[in-house]
Amino acid sequence: MKKPLFLASLLALCLPLAASAQEVAPKVEIFGGYSYMRDDALNGVNSHGFNTSLAGDINKHVGLVGEFSRFDASTSVPTQVLGLSVTVNLNVLTYLFGPRIVLHRGKAEPFVHALFGGARENLKVPGRPFAPRTDNAFAFALGGGLDVKVNGNFAIRVAQIDYLGDKLGNILGSHTGNNFRYSAGIVVRLGKR
Repeated sequence: MKKPLFLASLLALCLPLAASAQEVAPKVEIFGGYSYMRDDALNGVNSHGFNTSLAGDINKHVGLVGEFSRFDASTSVPTQVLGLSVTVNLNVLTYLFGPRIVLHRGKAEPFVHALFGGARENLKVPGRPFAPRTDNAFAFALGGGLDVKVNGNFAIRVAQIDYLGDKLGNILGSHTGNNFRYSAGIVVRLGKR
């Protein structure tokens, strides 16, 4: 009586492990989609743009990600002349790289990442004779998200939420950017691991 009960218990414990072993992880993932950033350095300016990334999995759960994003915004900035404001057009580019951990199990696949690299900020004042001003600095993104598999080759990134930090500041005064970023879009999955 004890032996069949032991075997049944062992089988019950091993079934989830066997099921998770059947989950297939892609070798490469390409993401592209919409992205929103709230830039706190400019009093909470809302920027809209896109986010793209290329991820290669080292093993079933750990991979490396290279990411590029761009955000555009237009806002009014106070000047020193008679307290007037001037409209500025701003775009921010980020180029980041780092590790990612993914749980490939079922249709919903959560992930976390820590990305490091740089950011480039461009500022233009429409109708003004001086050239655009540019600043380059260190940047990082700490966050994660959720992909929902459609099939073996496609997934939908429902949400990628990041704390996006930067050291930009030569344009409008020194600051450390503490920004919120949200991205969503399509993931193309290539190969099987």
